[in-house]
This record gives sequence, structure tokens and C-alpha cells, in this order.
Amino acid sequence: MKSLKEINWNHLYCFHEIAKVENLRLGSKVLNCSPSTASEQVKALEAKFQKVLFLRTATGLSLTPEGTKLLEYTKNIFEEGSKVLDHFSEDQVGGYSVSVGIVDSIADGIASEFVSQYWDLFANYGTVNTIKQSEHSVIEENIALGNIDWGISLRPPKRKSIASREIGSFELVFCCAPELYEKFEDPKDILRNIPLVENNWDKNLNKRINQLLRRDNIVPKEKIFSDHPEYIKNLCSRGRCVMLVPKNPLNQYENLRVFTIGEEVRLSIFALWRKSEEKLVSHSLLLELLESELVMLPQSYSDIDLQLEASEVDENLLKK
Repeated sequence: MKSLKEINWNHLYCFHEIAKVENLRLGSKVLNCSPSTASEQVKALEAKFQKVLFLRTATGLSLTPEGTKLLEYTKNIFEEGSKVLDHFSEDQVGGYSVSVGIVDSIADGIASEFVSQYWDLFANYGTVNTIKQSEHSVIEENIALGNIDWGISLRPPKRKSIASREIGSFELVFCCAPELYEKFEDPKDILRNIPLVENNWDKNLNKRINQLLRRDNIVPKEKIFSDHPEYIKNLCSRGRCVMLVPKNPLNQYENLRVFTIGEEVRLSIFALWRKSEEKLVSHSLLLELLESELVMLPQSYSDIDLQLEASEVDENLLKK
């Protein structure tokens, strides 16, 4: 083959749907054709490429290395095709996965909660992936280049092509072990004598906290640095350090005593996305969530059937 016009795109799409599930019956159901018709289309594609794309055994289908490689390409082709339909059609199409970049921050728990609620809205259209972003400039660059669909950061964007909206604003509080807190007459003395945790990824936050401490004449005797939240939480619950957390209505911070000193310090987090993609269902649902009370309310996530319905699970596979 010397040009794209020689490819039968229906055959390629047929391969794509069958390859995703490695099952002729399930793939043909999505394609709304008979298994025999789907099988013939795949065989025609194999003949055109002169490649074996599936191993056919008594137990079913499995992709060959060539088939696996082709699926990588068709995934990009047909997910982008679905976005074309989403953009130019009046219908909400979906049919693609969404990648959400999240900047490492003290608000990771809140960001994760927000994306979890976004999944509930997007479940009928596709899946949602999350990708760690090292800093704000990186997430802006990846959104602008289309490497991620949208993102969450501690700052609004500088680029005019990227829109943003505040997800929420949360008070920052100190945490320590309850038993440690009870041993001090004045909470300020906890910060003066017990190691205070700082992180390596948010120098501006560290600067704000140090300014707050100086206004109250607090100079920590010792500081420690870590980029691993679970490690710090374990140390904190054992009375080894004091840590900062956002006062999150979705988290009660078990086994930790929350306290404040001086003036309130607040943290804002923002959703960021390309303005040119706002018509996509992935982005219209993001905007819907941003305007919803879901953002601030704790969720029970008891609707197990949501994913069963979104995945169109055959009832014959479920217990009666």
C-alpha cells in the first residue's frame, strides 16, 4: 500500500473494536453486525496488510505482536475520531478516554476527590486516567500541547489559550498526634519544638507558612523535607513531626489533631483546560461539575451499578 486511500477504514474500525476485547462475539455486538461478518472484515484487513493480527484457537482470539502494535495506532486514530464527532456533532458522543494532569500539591486528596466525581459523570462516555505533573509550568505546557485533556493546579494559567475555574478554597491547618498536642500548654510551642515538615515542590507555600510563623515569633527548632505524604502522615501520627494539611470537608484526618495559629491561610486549587475544546463532552461535563454542589459534598460511592451499566456488562455474567 502506498497511500491511505487504499485502506478500508471500516475493516480497520472492525479490527479495533474486536481487538479491544479480544472477543469476536462482543466486538461484533458493538459493531452491530454478525460475528461471521466481523470475522471476514478482519481477515480482509490481514490480507491487505499481509500480517496475522489474531491468533485463533479453540478458546478464542488473542492478539499477535503485530496486532498489539496496530491496536496502539487504532486507539489514537479512533479516539481522535470520536473527538471530531464530539466537536462537530450536536450529539454528545464520547468514546474516548480522558487524561487529567494533577500537579503534586498539598491538596492531592481534594484533587483526587474531584476527579473521582468527574469519573461518575463521564463513565458512560469513557474512562479517566490521571497523570502526575511536577509543577504548574509543566501542566500548562502539556495542556497546550494536547498531551493531557485538562488538569488541576494550585494556580490559574498564564496562557490565554487555557481557561480555568476555581475548584475550591480551603484553609490550611497544622496537624500532630493527639497525645502530643495534649502535652503542650500553648500550640505555638509545638511548632517551636517539634520538627515541621516542608515539601520540595511548593516553595511559595513554604514561604507563606514561614511568614505566618515569623509574625507569631515562632522559629521551628528543626525542619524536615519529604515528598511522600504517607510517610509524613505515619510520622505525624506517631508524634515525630508536625505537618500541614488542607482543612478538607471530605476528610476527618483520623488519628491526628488539627490546630491553627494566628491568621487564616487559605489554599485555592483550579481546574485548567484548553478553551478550544469546550464543546467536547469531556469538557462540558467538567464545567457541569464545576458548577455543581458535588465538588464540596462527601460522596458515599454506593452506586456500584453505574460502572456495570456504563461497561454494558452482560447480565448472564452476573449472579441472579
